Amino acid sequence: MKTDEEGKPCKDFRPIRYAAHMDRCIYQYYAGLLNERYNSYAAELGINDVALAYRTSFKGKSNCDFARMAFEAIRNADRCFVFAGDFKEFFETLDHRYLKSQLRSLFSDGKIPDDYYHVLRGATKYSVWDIRDLLERNGLKWTVCGVKKLNRLPRVLSREEFRQEVRTSTTAPWKENGGKGIPQGLPISGVLANVYMIEFDKMAKGISDRFDGLYLRYSDDFIFVLPNCLDFAEARADIERLVASIPALVTHPSKTRCYCVADDAIVHVGGAADKEAKNSGHIDFLGFSFDGKSVRLKQRTTGRYYRRMYARMKRLYGKGERPSKKRVDKLYVDFSDWGRCPKRNTRVRHRVDRMRQQGNFLSYVARAQRAFPDDPIALDVKNHKRKMRRRSKALRRKGALKASCDPNFDVRR
Repeated sequence: MKTDEEGKPCKDFRPIRYAAHMDRCIYQYYAGLLNERYNSYAAELGINDVALAYRTSFKGKSNCDFARMAFEAIRNADRCFVFAGDFKEFFETLDHRYLKSQLRSLFSDGKIPDDYYHVLRGATKYSVWDIRDLLERNGLKWTVCGVKKLNRLPRVLSREEFRQEVRTSTTAPWKENGGKGIPQGLPISGVLANVYMIEFDKMAKGISDRFDGLYLRYSDDFIFVLPNCLDFAEARADIERLVASIPALVTHPSKTRCYCVADDAIVHVGGAADKEAKNSGHIDFLGFSFDGKSVRLKQRTTGRYYRRMYARMKRLYGKGERPSKKRVDKLYVDFSDWGRCPKRNTRVRHRVDRMRQQGNFLSYVARAQRAFPDDPIALDVKNHKRKMRRRSKALRRKGALKASCDPNFDVRR
């Protein structure tokens, strides 16, 4: 469960915004061009292996491989300090002026070409049309199914409707933020975020190199591993001064924590922001948790998998009726090892219209287990089928009991 600054449970709300179809193609094209320029410039600065997300130079690698890099650095050190966390409201607070100045560094003459400038202007000074209004106009509900149906429509607004109501039905979030923020969801947002962090990544790598350590950043998540650091308070002060020097960059107080790792034990160091870490005894990074001895998936990740699975099963069996074989097969393809491999159970996949599905959560677990072959990654989902059968029996009994109390219940059903 995620917590706020006061330690209270809260939902992690991320405003995702998508571009129109033609705009998306333009942003995607220029994202590829900027990625090439960024990769070359990062190699010149020596920070090519620092920024991990939204890169075209790391094909075939995922967060599993990047997490392994961080945890192997911790394991290989006899004693080290770890500073890990993320930045608060990262995409929503990026300063437009600073982003423009950093983007100039990718061009040899220090000037942004006109076509790049217009793309940057569209990505920063943007307008948003609320999807709930678009759903209502098309007679759809504010649900996952409704959004999927909306995305399949050839046109959500006529040209006349758009021209007449674009000024009254749209909002400009960047104006409300005082000229800050880029929409998270555009194809170009990721590379713009990396460009924004060029100076920070260069200085942060300098701090980690000073202690023969490691610094990695995956979007707004970061980790410092400092093995030869005798005075961590000084190193932490340098990192905090660096964060304060970058416009609109703020670390999340409830998620940024400091640890000392020695003799397979993890002890938190720091101030009030680390209260929750006192009882945790583990380091979290990119969906994995390290307790000093072994790496496992975060409990919140596996817990979300089981919650979704049990919610689907409740819809299937909760009314006491026998669900169709097709619906049961869909359940097993989506949540069991039936759907882990795209070439497995082809007949079942074809019958339940899951041929285009490339895998499920257990596919990710298998990939993570390959990245950490000596760690119990798959242990928490080892008995998932047994739990599915046990829960289905319990739901059928409970549903049948409820239905039997209904005077209209048919025992032959």
